[in-house]
Amino acid sequence: MDRDQMRASESDRQVVMERLREAVEEGRLDVLEYQERVDAAMQAKVYSELDVLLSDLQQLPPPGFAESGLEPTAVMPAAPLSKVNQQLRDSAEAGSQKWKIVGVSAAIAVVLALILIAINPQIILYIAIGVLVILVLFVVAAVAGLF
Repeated sequence: MDRDQMRASESDRQVVMERLREAVEEGRLDVLEYQERVDAAMQAKVYSELDVLLSDLQQLPPPGFAESGLEPTAVMPAAPLSKVNQQLRDSAEAGSQKWKIVGVSAAIAVVLALILIAINPQIILYIAIGVLVILVLFVVAAVAGLF
């Protein structure tokens, strides 16, 4: 079977859309053309439909590049993270985990509060009075110069 008639996968469409995004950043496409081509890429069924979307966006070397005999530089492999950067990444992941725990705890507290309110609706009044008392204590402490 000819490649042009083979069905394209979702990852093939994503690759084409990424190249179209790069073309917009390079100034090769305007936003309207980009949107039209992205829509066409999403509707494409076979490779030939995707190839048409990129056919006029092929990368050419800059003028005079071929005559100079220069070769493009090699892409350097990613270096491993330093200890400091690895510690920062690990602490960020740990911080993210802490926020998940806080979120789950808050959700449990809300569910328990709703159950208590369903059982005894007057508890809302007691909670409101408690919050007001705490606020008054904060105001008194602020006026007294404790903060």
